[in-house]
Amino acid sequence: MTPDVSSLELLLIVSAFVFGGFCKGFSGMGVPVIAVPVIASVTDLTFAIIMIAIPSVVPNFYQVWMYRQSWNRQFPLPSLSILSVIGSGVGIFVLLNAEPKLLIQILGGLLIIYVISRRLNPFYLSNTSAKLLAGPVGFFSGLAGGTTGVSAPVILMYLTALNLSRETFIFSISVYFIAMGSGQFIWLAVSNLMTWEFVILSTLGLGPIFFGMWLGNQIGRLVSGDQFNSVLQLFLLALGIKLTVFP
Repeated sequence: MTPDVSSLELLLIVSAFVFGGFCKGFSGMGVPVIAVPVIASVTDLTFAIIMIAIPSVVPNFYQVWMYRQSWNRQFPLPSLSILSVIGSGVGIFVLLNAEPKLLIQILGGLLIIYVISRRLNPFYLSNTSAKLLAGPVGFFSGLAGGTTGVSAPVILMYLTALNLSRETFIFSISVYFIAMGSGQFIWLAVSNLMTWEFVILSTLGLGPIFFGMWLGNQIGRLVSGDQFNSVLQLFLLALGIKLTVFP
């Protein structure tokens, strides 16, 4: 697979990166949940997952460093992260062998679940339940990430249910995204999908994303976060319905 996009598609991809970075800078929302469905809607899902592989990992190193003092060692982060790598490998295998239209519909369904989960009142897990579920959650969120490029619905529902502090939450989800994203990159390379051309293009995506993050941070000081998130969730819901009904 080699990159072959038109000028219009390239403009839309750059715009998706900027918008994804903007949302991350404004509200902390992950870049893939924004960029992957937008890019997939104008190219294809495999292309979108490859393009987001590097930009979905690198920004999280900064957040891990910033919140490194907030690591809760009682939280089963290692098993969550390790199983996510295994799950992403299975997900890449599914991506290569499943019907593309079906995967697009699954992506749309995950977006709908993501929006609904953000609107519902959170439920909480005990420490025992959190440890028991860490492995399965890691595997299935990695599976979703490898198959559709979007693991946020699964991992966010789990981490929200742990009632972590903001700092521990950001540290934990950033470590998870580094592990899952790095594993995904390796599996893409092993599968001969991540060519050097794609490595260069994916790396270049960091520029628009960091610009979007900076812009989101600036505007976030002026605009109500609740209002923005409500509009954003409506956008994701509409996009999810579109991908599910009209893949």
